[in-house]
Amino acid sequence: MTNFYPGLARGPIDHEASSVINIIANEAINMGSATALLTTTPTTELLPRVDETDLDDEQVYGIAVGGDRDGIYGTGAVDGGSGDNLAADAAGQGIVIVTQGRCLARVNGDVPIGSKLVASTAEVGALVVPALPAATDRVIAIALQDTGGVGSHIIAVDVQRQGAL
Repeated sequence: MTNFYPGLARGPIDHEASSVINIIANEAINMGSATALLTTTPTTELLPRVDETDLDDEQVYGIAVGGDRDGIYGTGAVDGGSGDNLAADAAGQGIVIVTQGRCLARVNGDVPIGSKLVASTAEVGALVVPALPAATDRVIAIALQDTGGVGSHIIAVDVQRQGAL
């Protein structure tokens, strides 16, 4: 996985223009992953829970940029390594997500700058450019960097939930 913005360790790119919230992970979540709200949360918790997105028509809530595990973008568990890339490594841990503004996100495929990004079915938690846009695809972010080719990458994005294509 290539990180095209290696200077950032956690959090949004610009705190002035970002909406950052605390939330609870319902599973292990990678740094930079797109997350979706669970439809039901435990009654003993005040904060909602999220999973990594895995459906192209899933409503993305935000991008994980930190958490109890506070990993590093693009290393470790994606390829079965140490898990150093995790924002949270178990259900019930706290994570930090960007719901609006600029941050780093996991993307899959050849992503040109300015592309509208949606949740991926090919790689859990990643964003993609929809090959054949469907009415159910929901734009979560705009690519601020070009990946320069296929594969998994970490790039800067502008999270602006625009709704269906």
